[in-house]
Amino acid sequence: MSRVKKEIYNLWDSLCWFKQKSTKVNNCFITCSGKTSGAGAQIQAVLSTMLFADELGIKYVHTPFKKISYPFYFQKIGHNIENEKSYESRWESFTNLGWNELAIDRLESSELNVVKVFHPRQVKKIKRTLYIIHGCHKFADRNPDLYLELLPKFHQKYAESTEKPDLYFDLSRINVAIHLRRGDVTKDSHPKRYTSNRFVLGIVKEVSDALSDLGQKPIFHIYSQGYKRDFSEIDQNGIDFHLNECVFTTFHHMVSADVLVMAKSSFSYSAALFSKGVILYLPFWHKPIKNWLVVTRNGGFNKKEFKSMLEHIINRKSYDGQ
Repeated sequence: MSRVKKEIYNLWDSLCWFKQKSTKVNNCFITCSGKTSGAGAQIQAVLSTMLFADELGIKYVHTPFKKISYPFYFQKIGHNIENEKSYESRWESFTNLGWNELAIDRLESSELNVVKVFHPRQVKKIKRTLYIIHGCHKFADRNPDLYLELLPKFHQKYAESTEKPDLYFDLSRINVAIHLRRGDVTKDSHPKRYTSNRFVLGIVKEVSDALSDLGQKPIFHIYSQGYKRDFSEIDQNGIDFHLNECVFTTFHHMVSADVLVMAKSSFSYSAALFSKGVILYLPFWHKPIKNWLVVTRNGGFNKKEFKSMLEHIINRKSYDGQ
């Protein structure tokens, strides 16, 4: 698509959404359902739908996860990561996305016109209508800063869930979580989503230098798949590797880290939306919130702003007695 056509297309979307936002109507609902992808993608899809519903002034209705694909590595080795609950039920209670929301089974859908749509542009404010959509990324990626108003709500949902693993972080130090996509993402198969070890080593150095200036010595945690020998370039003191770890443990530690270095991944993006830490964002197709620090192609980021954010984290940990 040419640049001019894309701008016209985006303007049309904006006009459609503005018109719908200004329309007042009751009994119009939207829910996110129908995806069968991985957990990160489905969590992000739900959060994007919550964002869209909030901005347009329609009622979000929560549909629990029905089918979530296992992580690539566990598929490959035939690993069973279920327990007494189904994999989908565990993610549902773990993220707690349905907390304080109208549940789909509480909605009198028999009295509604149910419409499946594939793009947020297709949603019109019509009385007694329930829209079913796979996600609202087309809207969220155009308006990522709208997430800022919903972050406290997301944080509370996540905090209200009691089904969390224990943290193994040393809370007296700054914990930096680095997510690296491997397994189904390789330099050859998905070059746009791949982050090299050398690039990560550069980020480690930049973060270490910034924290050193603040009198802090961080602990780096690498979350990925594969074997330690795959990361020989970054295997050094001060870096702990968590490879092929339980996905729930990994997600919770990414959310809980003082600093999260995102992969080009919905798993990272979803964790970042639940996080209260400093976020270092590696550019990919899902756009960043303005208070995330964007990492450039050469591994740089705004050090002054990074240090300022870290000082708030350090002061908070000091206040909490950590």
